[in-house]
Amino acid sequence: MNVIIFGAGRRGLRLARHLIEEGKSVTFLDSSPARCALAQNKLDCMAVCGSATDIEMLDECGLASADMVVAVTDSDEVNLVSCGIVTSRYPDVRTIATIRGLTYMSEESGQPFSLLGIDHIVNPEQEASEKIADIILSGIFGDITYFPQAHYLVMTRSISKGDVLAGKSLIDIKRQYPGRYLIAGVSHRGKVATVTGRTVIEEGDEVAIIFDDDEREDLYRLFGVTNAGMKLKRIILVGATRICKFLIKQLPEKMRKNVVLVEKDGDICSEFCEYYPGLLVLNGAITDENFWDEENLADNDLFVSMTDNDELNVLMSIYAKTQGAKRSIALIKTNTSYVKLAQAIGVDATVSTTEATVDAIMKIMRGGNVRTLHSIFDGKIEVYEYVIKSNFVHLGKALKDIDLKGCVMIAGVGRGDDNFIPDGNYAFQEGDTVLAVALHEDYDFVQSLFGGGEED
Repeated sequence: MNVIIFGAGRRGLRLARHLIEEGKSVTFLDSSPARCALAQNKLDCMAVCGSATDIEMLDECGLASADMVVAVTDSDEVNLVSCGIVTSRYPDVRTIATIRGLTYMSEESGQPFSLLGIDHIVNPEQEASEKIADIILSGIFGDITYFPQAHYLVMTRSISKGDVLAGKSLIDIKRQYPGRYLIAGVSHRGKVATVTGRTVIEEGDEVAIIFDDDEREDLYRLFGVTNAGMKLKRIILVGATRICKFLIKQLPEKMRKNVVLVEKDGDICSEFCEYYPGLLVLNGAITDENFWDEENLADNDLFVSMTDNDELNVLMSIYAKTQGAKRSIALIKTNTSYVKLAQAIGVDATVSTTEATVDAIMKIMRGGNVRTLHSIFDGKIEVYEYVIKSNFVHLGKALKDIDLKGCVMIAGVGRGDDNFIPDGNYAFQEGDTVLAVALHEDYDFVQSLFGGGEED
């Protein structure tokens, strides 16, 4: 597959790295010579310097032989216009555009809509807000993704000294701690792998656990997840941005009554008061110590900083915990290197707009039968939520009779109102939603197992 990426910034580079690891051919088109040079130095790709809205430059970067175009520049207008030009001149080339200025979901149907013939529109800010909402609503303040159709959650956690999992094999863990969960992957001294029953979890490892939504409270207690399951009586949101607007919309009405929004711009405060009647909005600077005292901001169960300043988000999330906040979440919009740093110095959870956007784009590229995709361990392992359709090649076959070549773990199944972890006798049925876990490098086999990447 030949993919052309408009924009060699942080999102473009991260996306390209995933695609190149899969053996896809990637070409960048970017107006900055420095970004083009950086892309070619860091990745095995081509880079053309020029404007994505210049028809001659579009032809020069090889659109005639491209399969897909992904526009991830920092300009909504450039992404929209460039993809519009591509669809008019090269109708067989699929297009994905990132656009921050609007929601890409129709409020009436709940389905993505299209503009100018563009195949898919992704809103980075909506994607980030959904990640934050997942963390809040799951009750786990860490790296968590909810797969709604299969009714399973994926959580990553570090194994510290004295952890109940440390020093045990997966077989021993399952015997000692039964339940509807699976340890799907482990990062050991920087080396990431899927697991077998003989895999031993060691101190310092990071593990990915997939578990049944219905059993999460029991598993929190079982594994000693001390920062989970807390009732949120007071939530402080900082920064009345579009991400904040998307987030509030996703929170249940009952939970919104516990939200306090802090914003330094008075006009924006008035706008939010009109948009969300009944929401408590405070006009003030979160860096003002007197403001903290006057509004009693230290008294909260959850502090979420979502301003446009990464450094401020991290610092205020740490400061909030020193003042009495029980949990904190920091939004990382630009510098993804802050993600690990923030967690290391005490922020309970971080959400990267870049990572959320790339996950959304990769899900689209995987095809129409992928409902959700989440990458863990810096993209080295991927968890897919697949829908089994009538043309599935293994429909009706038992799992034990399918050669998965040691590449894919079927970690969970949702079937109607039921969800379960399958054993070897499980047979795929049309309409099942399955969670499949695989190393990123085994993507081609995953695709061959579950069908092509094109939409129906």
